[in-house]
Amino acid sequence: MDDTTQWGVCIACKWWQIEPGALLENATHGLCIDHDLQPYLLRVSARSGCNRYAQGEPARAVGSGACPPTAEPVR
Repeated sequence: MDDTTQWGVCIACKWWQIEPGALLENATHGLCIDHDLQPYLLRVSARSGCNRYAQGEPARAVGSGACPPTAEPVR
């Protein structure tokens, strides 16, 4: 299965970037850093999900949870 047909939630996605001290909880919000979605500064919750999902640990950077996000992608 390629990455464009696999669906998953942000809490378990390597493209989800959250604040350094943020807890992995459904209510946590962060920045989607998937390369194609970066221009949109897409702020999503842990329970959001999409077909760009890639299993992994979320990245962390200051400003990822801001509204709008101010962090640069770290991956």
